[in-house]
Amino acid sequence: MSQNAETADPDDSDSGFEERADQVSEEVLRTDTVTGDWFDIIYKSLLSRGTVLVVGPRGCGKTHIMRYAWLKCCDTKHLPLAVYVSFNRYLRLEPLLKTRNDALSLFQIWVLSRILLAADDTAKRVDNGAPKAPIAVELGQEAKGAQASSKSIPGSDVFAHFGITRVQVEALIRRLEKAGVLSEAEELSSNAISIEGVVQALTMLFKALGRTRLVIFLDDAALVFAQEFMTEFLDVVRVIKQQNISPKCSVYPGSTEYGPRFHADHEARFIPAWLPVDHSSYRDIMGAIGARRYAEGGRLGSDVSGLLMYAAFGVPRAYLTMLREMVNENASGPAATQQALNKVIQQHRDSRLREFRSLKLKMPKFSSVIDAGENLFQKVVEIMKERNDALADKAEKQILFGITKEEMTAIPRRMFKLLVEAGLLFELPEVSHGQGRTYHRFTPHLAALIAARAFAGSSRGNSPAQMLSFIERKPTKHPIRQALASLLPSIKAVQFDLPPCQACTTPRISDEQKFCHHCGTRLADDSTFTRLMKLPITEVANLSTWARSQIDANGIKTIEELLAFEDPGTELRKIHRVGPRRATLYLLGVESYIDEFMS
Repeated sequence: MSQNAETADPDDSDSGFEERADQVSEEVLRTDTVTGDWFDIIYKSLLSRGTVLVVGPRGCGKTHIMRYAWLKCCDTKHLPLAVYVSFNRYLRLEPLLKTRNDALSLFQIWVLSRILLAADDTAKRVDNGAPKAPIAVELGQEAKGAQASSKSIPGSDVFAHFGITRVQVEALIRRLEKAGVLSEAEELSSNAISIEGVVQALTMLFKALGRTRLVIFLDDAALVFAQEFMTEFLDVVRVIKQQNISPKCSVYPGSTEYGPRFHADHEARFIPAWLPVDHSSYRDIMGAIGARRYAEGGRLGSDVSGLLMYAAFGVPRAYLTMLREMVNENASGPAATQQALNKVIQQHRDSRLREFRSLKLKMPKFSSVIDAGENLFQKVVEIMKERNDALADKAEKQILFGITKEEMTAIPRRMFKLLVEAGLLFELPEVSHGQGRTYHRFTPHLAALIAARAFAGSSRGNSPAQMLSFIERKPTKHPIRQALASLLPSIKAVQFDLPPCQACTTPRISDEQKFCHHCGTRLADDSTFTRLMKLPITEVANLSTWARSQIDANGIKTIEELLAFEDPGTELRKIHRVGPRRATLYLLGVESYIDEFMS
């Protein structure tokens, strides 16, 4: 192998394929969206009246279907007017909670400002008929065009209702997302915006554009890492809901907490977006997604692609990623294909576990709970393999386990919620087998079971066809029912963690403690955003190994150090063999990592 090949940056081999739904083009949304019974239930719910909470883990399709529904509404006059807005940058405002007494009010203004910008994008598109992307554009990119274009329909200028301009709102959002001090002009813009005013502006907008009502898609609405913001956000949702204005929010299945003032079961409908692996059309749906979004995967064969579908565990983004990795392996022959398949599935399992562990960085209070959750998960996989080995000659499979409702006290419940949050467990409805025998039922991630050879049966081999046949057996009548204490003997000792003293790292005694009992330092709790900024550049997964090592060797050790430069692109171009294109790719990779981390 040549020296150039050894040091080549994998970024240069990028094919341009995009798995993330918030980055795909409108053409992909129009032509490559797979519709059908499962999709139609979600789609119709998004266009219906009333508040809807679309539930599912990352990558399951919440953003894709919201963007698709928004696009259809923009293109079809008889449908409601639709506004799409993402809140994936909410944690950029978290430092305000430490520095401003009015942080929650400022957060509410940020939410309303984001809605106004998205409404204005929709108004331009529907009014002028010119394709525009109301998402994935940076603030300020369209400001010049916004001033130059004049709206032809009175009442379609959502900013005129407040006596401000789009440019002023963009400036306000930029300032808030930097957690900076508002200027006098920005304070005036902030004071002009209110929930009632936004409701009135949205009502005037859909009437001016000839629609009978409006739906507003609030994507990345699960603000799970700043609970104070989540409560405030849901207040906005509750008030903005009107007879002819229907909010639709994407949330996570386990860790989204709805606070004391938003009664989710009464004020909204839950619509699951996570496709269960036991759905009757599971392979048809996943296969169609793969065929339309990544046709190159078709050459892998039905057995390999079928096994990858189940290893994806109902998450289309995961399936597309694994298809792409298998194609890139360029394996030839059954043995090489089997080796590559094992590698891809094991890597996917490991990435799911890494994502689960990363919750400790986002929520250090739950570090011990997360460690216990991983131990529980590994134990469940082990037991599931033993049970399936015993079923090898019975033409049945076991992929369910149950925990009694009585055992689901506060800490175990949080532990299971976090496992569901990371997509390691799929939760099914409770089932009762008599008095005192109500069970919470879960399916562990099939990639972990496949990697553990839980579907190999009595055979020493583990060919794709064998495992696929085992997975598609009929399930046993009852789940594995085992006491939580036997699965995780340490469960009673698991407690929430408190952040240590920042000066001497001595653990805290209580949550109310203000000063370190060892060194006397006043205790502080850095925000999640601050901890993210201190993350070593070598841990930014969106950069290649070569890029991480070269940036680190050039003296840029953390994300904060990179972003602190007035012109970080110039600093990156100081690295040997890094030009403007690569520097831009690396900066985009870091920004994407930050957005993914905070979403």
